Formats: sequence, C-alpha cells, structure tokens
Amino acid sequence: MADAQRLDIPEFTSDTRLAGRTAIVTGAGSAGEMGGTGSDIAVLLAAKGANVMILDVDEARAWHTAEAVERVGGTCLVAIADITEQEECEDAVDKCVREFGGVDILVNNAAIAPGEQENLRSMWDKIIALNLTAVKLMSDAVLPSMFEKGAGSIIHITSVAGLRAGGGIGYSASKGGLIAMAKAQAYEYGPRGVRVNTVAPGHVAIPMGLGFAGWNGGGTGEMRRRRAKATMLGTEGTGWDVAFAVLYLASDEASYVTGHTIPVDGGTTEVFPIVMAETIVGDGSGSL
Repeated sequence: MADAQRLDIPEFTSDTRLAGRTAIVTGAGSAGEMGGTGSDIAVLLAAKGANVMILDVDEARAWHTAEAVERVGGTCLVAIADITEQEECEDAVDKCVREFGGVDILVNNAAIAPGEQENLRSMWDKIIALNLTAVKLMSDAVLPSMFEKGAGSIIHITSVAGLRAGGGIGYSASKGGLIAMAKAQAYEYGPRGVRVNTVAPGHVAIPMGLGFAGWNGGGTGEMRRRRAKATMLGTEGTGWDVAFAVLYLASDEASYVTGHTIPVDGGTTEVFPIVMAETIVGDGSGSL
C-alpha cells in the first residue's frame, strides 16, 4: 500500500494501559490518510494494549484500518457485519469471544449523517436504524460477556448535535437518543459492573464531518475556518481527540464514571454564540 494511501497516525506512546482487554469498535473502517473517529479509536486502543475487533460493513475499509493497527504493533481482528441486523451483531460478538475470550470494551461509533432536506421517512428510518437501534443491538450482544466478567465499559459516540440545534432532524434525534439511552443503560447495568458513557464530538476534521450534507461546502477551507473559529480554542479537532476521550472512559482511570457525556468540542457548546459571531465570520480569508 502506497504511503499516500495509508492512515495518518500522529506520534504517541504505545504502552500496556489496556493490556489484557478486548475492545470492539463499530464503524472502524477507513480510507486514505484522514481517518474517522472509528479508525482512530481502534488504532489508539490497540496501541495501548487492547485486542481490537475492527467491525465495519465495508471489508476494504476495515482492512485499511487493520494495516494501521499493525503499524503501531497492535493486535486486531476484522469482522464484516451489518449491525442493523441483530443476528449479525451477535455473530460478530461471538467471533470476538472465540478469538480473544471475551469483550471488555464496546465503542458504538458507526453512524451516518446524510442530507435530510427532503424530509423522507425512508431516510429517517435509515438514520435511526444505524445511529440508534444498532447501538442497542450491539450493546445487548456484548452484555453476556461483560456480565460474566462482572465488568465492562460501553461508550457511545454521540455528537454535539445531540446537545444543541443545528444538525439534521433525524441525526440530532438519534444522537440525543444515545445520550438518554446511555443514562438508562448505566442505571440498569451498573450494579453488574458495566459502565456506559458517551463522547460528543464537535467540529472535528473527519471525512463524515467535513462532508456533512447539511452544510454548504463543509469541506472547503472557508467552512473549515469557520468551524475552527466557532470553538473557544480557535482550532479544529481531530478524530484522535475523540479517541483519547474514549481511551479514558475505557480505562481503569474512569472506573467511577458512568452515565455521563464528555463533549470533545473545543468548548463550542459552552459559549454564547453571539460572542463568537465576529470571530467566526472573521476576514473571510479561508485560512485555518
């Protein structure tokens, strides 16, 4: 594989922080240099010692991420499944248990953010099926293994669209639903040692975010500049920023954290939009 096509991996230290743990990351496939949150999470967890199942509906994308895991010295298993189907979720988890002996961490990352301008029922159904229902199906599938161990960490990747207006209606509903579902799951499963939390990315530079059909020219320099300037830090985030938040929630350092949402958004959701207006508009140069 040519270097130009390989997933770009920043410098970080590989260690044994998650040694002996097994993680499943849904929607973990990738293509090209810029990874999504799923691929970045899978690579980071593997670099920190976890056995990682790369679960995706696209085989080529899954193996692209697997190559990156190999480069950081990690251990991974590829599984191809449509996680909107309960049987395929269960089969993938069974494969992971057979290979690694159980599941300790589940990262529900797979999602779509299509254009919803036509307000079609069929599009609503597709969004809810993958972004919300599939998360419930995957969670249910890993629970027997986690209950047997008496421990586990389930992490849903939601969005600031679940906290603030501005996303598509179906997308926002699905992401807000994840936050509510995590709280209910945390309450139900906590007594059996399973923690459930969510991570809410903001303006991070990933293919899905930059290509979101609800924004005109989402991947252009001007829109990326505005996204960056909408944060209190004045910068874009990346999928790796999301991955490090997931790493924390997956680790023992977060052993007393459950039912919560961690925004990874540069402070966007914690500032009045009106005070950021002039900064966001700026000089229109298009530079980041």
